Amino acid sequence: MTPDKRLDQLEPLVADVLQKVDRLIEGQGQILEIALRADQNTNISARGVANLTNVVNQLATDQAEGFRQVRNDINEIRVTQTEILTLLRERLK
Repeated sequence: MTPDKRLDQLEPLVADVLQKVDRLIEGQGQILEIALRADQNTNISARGVANLTNVVNQLATDQAEGFRQVRNDINEIRVTQTEILTLLRERLK
């Protein structure tokens, strides 16, 4: 077999291999792009969850403060009721 004939047989094989390698590289690039987008979306989601957590914590803190204020108001009302009852009892004697 002459070198030209061997080259004629090898050229299609090399071209086929190069085409497959090119497809693999392109596929890897697409996978990398998808992975990067997924990572960005994960970061966006993580920031959203962190912000939501902060909002919920602030609401819980505000609500707890509101409950403390209501308890204080109720205690003041009880003290006032007790004082009124004491005054009424003294006047009724």
